[in-house]
Amino acid sequence: MALILFHSPRGGTGNSFLAATTAIALSRAGHDVTALDLAQSGTLQLHFGIGPGEALPPLDAPAEDTASASVQGVALRSAAALARQPDFAEALAKGEIGFGGEQLFVADISSADRHLRDLLLPYAVLEICPLTATAECLMMLPAVNDTGLAKTRFVMSMVEDTRRFARHSVGFLRELLGDRLLGQVRRDEAVIEAGAMLQPLGRYAPHSAALADTIALGECVAELIAEILDDEGADLPEDDAAAPAGQTGKNRAA
Repeated sequence: MALILFHSPRGGTGNSFLAATTAIALSRAGHDVTALDLAQSGTLQLHFGIGPGEALPPLDAPAEDTASASVQGVALRSAAALARQPDFAEALAKGEIGFGGEQLFVADISSADRHLRDLLLPYAVLEICPLTATAECLMMLPAVNDTGLAKTRFVMSMVEDTRRFARHSVGFLRELLGDRLLGQVRRDEAVIEAGAMLQPLGRYAPHSAALADTIALGECVAELIAEILDDEGADLPEDDAAAPAGQTGKNRAA
């Protein structure tokens, strides 16, 4: 169905957390969702309550080896090793690794891995870029805007409403980005506590402010994806309507 990238120009923006909670929200909205960990640090699984000592099955693993790797309706797969194989770019170009079918793929990409982000962006229907209210993060905004602008949407992460700089940053980005700013997620200690307890945030703190914000974000992303796929389907020939633009042929990943 579609590939959604989560990538931020700077670490510490909550990228993995937002990828995980958005994947869960999309699953609750009725989508068949696979969360892809493309970061070598492997922190995505912590937000699903899976400890660092447990390895996720690789994206290309046989179906019988992946049945148990599912949390709250989201299939969890590791693609970090696959993405670093010498023939990965060629396999993408040939359609041997694709992101079609009936699934939504939500990919967590490390901030340091801009090359992988650039490699996958042509195959994605949407990129979500978390930003925080820091001068270091905001100064990187021009670099984020220079490529893939049509596919990129932004989220203000770890917002503290009591901080003047944070309030002004959100206002500035609303004016600058318009509807490409999907929303904001408040800073919430429950996110850190849930990760330390190896529990999904929705189970550990069902009344968390950050959880409410990420549920709203997931609903927004679901609506946006539906609009994008409807537009792409109207432009594609009938035989290709189920695949993202630029992808046909064999789909090993679906």
